[in-house]
Amino acid sequence: MISRIIKKVFNREFILYGIFGVLTSVENVVLFQLLVHYGIDYKISNFITLVIVKLSAYVLNKNIVFNSHAKNLTGLAKEFLRFLIARGATFLIDWFGLIFMVEVLHLEKLPCKIFLTVLVIILNYIIGKKHVFKDSKNKQGGNYCGR
Repeated sequence: MISRIIKKVFNREFILYGIFGVLTSVENVVLFQLLVHYGIDYKISNFITLVIVKLSAYVLNKNIVFNSHAKNLTGLAKEFLRFLIARGATFLIDWFGLIFMVEVLHLEKLPCKIFLTVLVIILNYIIGKKHVFKDSKNKQGGNYCGR
């Protein structure tokens, strides 16, 4: 029973999401820190970073993690729209969360950015699996991601 649960949870998709999630998280934090280091306001730095990271995450999640292959242009457009809505929500959590933590709670930018990045990556996996790439078929396990 436990081994079945472990196999179901720690599948190819989950492991790939973890690998690429770590890479995009590193991209997120490093790019943010570089922009701040070069004198760009942390809010603008966070905005630029989030846009770049969200777009690279779409490409990685679509093509590698969830193996999503839209059947036509309409399917691709719907998938991308779902992605924009879902990631737009986590974008707002990251954006306003950082401002709140820095300006209201008076916490340091970098630890807050790291905390929010971890929170958002967890939310993005759940949303991506259940709502964005829900029509994709996981080739390794034969499971539909929307299940």
